[in-house]
Amino acid sequence: MKRAATACLILVAFLLLVAMAFTASAQVVNLKIEAIWPTKFGTGAQKPAASTLPVSTGLSVVPVGMKVYFVADTTGSGATTVSSFSWSVPLRPNGSTANFAQTGTIKDTLVPDLEGLYIVQLVSGGKTMTQTLTASKFKGSTIATDCGLCHAVVPKAQAAWNQWKTSDHATMFLRGISGMLEVEPNPTRGDSVGSYGANCVKCHTTGWDQTANNGNFGYIAHKMNGASPAWDTTWVKNPSVTGSYIKTNDTSNWHQVTATYANLVPTATIGCEDCHGPANYHSTTGSKLGISRSSDACMQCHAANPAGGHHALGSYWLTSVHAQLPNGSHTNQTGCYPCHSGSAFVTWIKAGKSSSAPYDTTTIGGQPSPTNDGNVAIGCPTCHDPHTMELRTTKLDSLRNGYLPPANVGGKGQLCMNCHNSRYSVAAKVTNKAPYYGFSDRYGPHHNPQADMYFGSNGYQYGDATITGLMTHATASDACVTCHMAPGANPGNLTQAGHTWAMVDSAGNPTVGGLLACQPCHGQITKYTDIRASADYDQNGKIEGVQTEILGLLARLKNRLPQDSTGEVISMLADSLKVKGNQKMVGDIWNYWFVKEDRSIGVHNPKYAIALLQKALNITFTGVKAVGPAPASFALNQNYPNPFNPTTNIEFAIPQHETVKLEVYDILGRLVTTLANSDMPAGTYKVIWNGKDSNGLSVATGLYLYRLQAGSFTSVKKMLMLK
Repeated sequence: MKRAATACLILVAFLLLVAMAFTASAQVVNLKIEAIWPTKFGTGAQKPAASTLPVSTGLSVVPVGMKVYFVADTTGSGATTVSSFSWSVPLRPNGSTANFAQTGTIKDTLVPDLEGLYIVQLVSGGKTMTQTLTASKFKGSTIATDCGLCHAVVPKAQAAWNQWKTSDHATMFLRGISGMLEVEPNPTRGDSVGSYGANCVKCHTTGWDQTANNGNFGYIAHKMNGASPAWDTTWVKNPSVTGSYIKTNDTSNWHQVTATYANLVPTATIGCEDCHGPANYHSTTGSKLGISRSSDACMQCHAANPAGGHHALGSYWLTSVHAQLPNGSHTNQTGCYPCHSGSAFVTWIKAGKSSSAPYDTTTIGGQPSPTNDGNVAIGCPTCHDPHTMELRTTKLDSLRNGYLPPANVGGKGQLCMNCHNSRYSVAAKVTNKAPYYGFSDRYGPHHNPQADMYFGSNGYQYGDATITGLMTHATASDACVTCHMAPGANPGNLTQAGHTWAMVDSAGNPTVGGLLACQPCHGQITKYTDIRASADYDQNGKIEGVQTEILGLLARLKNRLPQDSTGEVISMLADSLKVKGNQKMVGDIWNYWFVKEDRSIGVHNPKYAIALLQKALNITFTGVKAVGPAPASFALNQNYPNPFNPTTNIEFAIPQHETVKLEVYDILGRLVTTLANSDMPAGTYKVIWNGKDSNGLSVATGLYLYRLQAGSFTSVKKMLMLK
């Protein structure tokens, strides 16, 4: 009977929606359910009561007795300001009296009072918009039963269930009341204790709200405790507890909950309903639960105040560029959408990175469909599997130009590289098209080709295959993640990885995490310009920081290339006649933008960036070049060729950051020239000496000595000039 009644209600709702669709004119106001989290308070009627955890996931499956937040999106209303907002509930379950707070403003709230379907309506500016809600009570989900009873028979659902059962979320409350979280030393007893309190429980259980009788953990526990919501009360007491401190690995509290308060157990976990909405109505009627690939559900607990530094990863993410995507039409274009929409990226990955992966922006009943919820930002579920919370293990198969990255290089950063690589191959845009007209929209690389730069590929190399694969940071175990998510990136909590991904703050200063990531190789630097180049690459007469040298090379190259009306180097179809038939110039333009769009000023791979820019500028460099990784010990190798005329190569290696001086003396001990004199990071280097002294004059035939001094290491070898 229940299912029949539900079916009738759904039919009535459908007919009502159809009628509204025929009577309403073109929609310019969008009705949205707004996600709310603790640091995103509203005011007045929007502000949650102090006794509740102020959250709303933004899903259309909502808890009975808990506030749902609505907002009118007037983005498409045009020049006419929309100022009238009439909210109503034309359809609700029999016996329900739920209605809007009637604020008459762009936002309003509704508290469903019974389980079932609700249709809410907004009339604004003569336009009508509706939204269907499913209100339900919480059922709970233990690691042994509940959701698993049904979902175990569906392979895909069973896999998700099994992944969740062993996740941190599934066992968070158990570990909390057993003293396993935030372990602190106890000098008095000589052991360790865990810090755990009522505020922790709110996020470590299902659906906390002390005032809503809907089966959530907070209400049940509150009723057991009478009027007091304090932590150390009648439902959890233990002789080893002092205040809110619990002896580490003491599971007696958990056993007390399971034995005495068994009705708490199903919600004593961060369970399915925290992300999919309450499931009691779903279990009795088969109604759909909420599914979203946005970060809204995660933000309920992971968007704490950054000032506290604790559980603030979501708040840091909100300040990132990732959180600002999607970007307009990019989310609908076949070549753009996988990386401009978090939902699309997951769809693309699950389809095996197929270019024909199913994607559209349609919704069902005003809510995201179970398989694709439209355009959402690059957020938590984009990179983390929502059931294990672990990073997705997606690898980078190859770059767009077909280059295969070296095995075992990139680590976790390969997940990032699936989007952070150029859409275009240099061969398709320069080699094959530059001599002719053949450009479509641009003849520079796509934005953010960081993976191409990191691996030393997809630059225009002027026929020199020897620089392909030239890498600077191959030893960074997780590539992008090693530096951009270094622990210490978040102020107040030096153990959490940064989720702004920024290496500089809003003032342009290095982040703490960024400096910590660089210091193991580059010493105790306080700013990135402290990382000195090994030579005067831009040939301005002085050796500067790596980024400064690369900026100098970019400026020299820019001055040699045609520019548009804004003063920037051309790269678009509108200016293609200026480069038609000139492949060298198009290659120069490609390299200029390739280095700029990498957006690290060459830091991702200074060896490759410098090589490309010097080739574009026809610079034949005779100074110091990094040619290999850090060695185990200092070394000065014999020059080659030897004897020589007119040039010779000298290689040396330093295992740590040192001030390096390489000098040439004649047989009488007189200084002939200095080949290197600067701070250098650990690595293997090569110097080409052109057989000239410090005045630029060629030296005579004879025996010469070359001397390397690096810190306390000194070595001298002989070489012979023959003319």
